[in-house]
Amino acid sequence: MESQKMHLRHVMLHCFKKGNSAKDTTGEIFTVYGSGTTTIRTVRDWFKKFRAGNFELKDEDRSGRPATTDTDIIKTVLTENPRYSVREIVDATNIPETTVHKHLIKIGYRYEVWVPHLLTETGLMNRVSTCDLLLQRQRVAEKRPELANRRGVVFHHDYARPHVVLAVRQKLLQFDWDVLPHPPYSPDLAPSDYYLFLSLKNSLCGKSFKSIREIKTKFSPW
Repeated sequence: MESQKMHLRHVMLHCFKKGNSAKDTTGEIFTVYGSGTTTIRTVRDWFKKFRAGNFELKDEDRSGRPATTDTDIIKTVLTENPRYSVREIVDATNIPETTVHKHLIKIGYRYEVWVPHLLTETGLMNRVSTCDLLLQRQRVAEKRPELANRRGVVFHHDYARPHVVLAVRQKLLQFDWDVLPHPPYSPDLAPSDYYLFLSLKNSLCGKSFKSIREIKTKFSPW
């Protein structure tokens, strides 16, 4: 690992002396060595040292307490924002992508939002409160259906990354849809729609429609 780090630093110095930008250097490293071997922030930090006339490629000696481990750094970042993607963790920590993946698996995190795979006491209470809220909504729907769906659409989905990125959340807000809460890592509370979509896909295979009315007629049984 150390020899690879030193080799990458030699590549950075070589590219710097050629007049390459930090961005182009990062792209060149990714092309040769693969993505995740470094970050553009790391390359920029080394270029800053080179511009200051410091061409020492070895790490400076450190004294005092041992450096915080990568695992601790990643945990701290996820505590601040559990919705970070792996790429955002890499950008925030300067830890290579492959290392971030390794540590996330090691400490047992799974992604919907990044949460421990095991159900904690806090996670349990979150699930209970969410289920209670959903039951209350159901009772309102049964007694006062005119109050249950005033926005027109009640949308329930889990916390898969494509569902919670900023662009999607902004679009849901723009639609003014009523989005039901869903506690992290609760696949048993997700809508039971997998069987439906597979059957629907098989039913639509090879078919075409000439109008919206034909589509609605085909979809209504589902």
